[in-house]
Amino acid sequence: MALSRVRMGDHMRLMINGGDWNTVAYISKLQRNEYTDWFFRGYEDHPSKDGSKVWNYNLARKNAGLDGKRKITSSKKKKSTPRKKARKKR
Repeated sequence: MALSRVRMGDHMRLMINGGDWNTVAYISKLQRNEYTDWFFRGYEDHPSKDGSKVWNYNLARKNAGLDGKRKITSSKKKKSTPRKKARKKR
């Protein structure tokens, strides 16, 4: 959550249990979730050029590879096979 809430690393605070840094050692191994990364790639500069950003749905879709272009794997239709009638046993 800290990666999505702070603007500068200096603003992030950690709660260390009794001075034992092993309690927070996992933080250096954290990576951003793929879907979160796709979301943040949707931000672009605000038109007023004031340094702020605005989120653009279409840009996010494009950067995630979901811009509506489909890959068709096969144009051949599968042939349907007729079902055989089962015999009744008496």
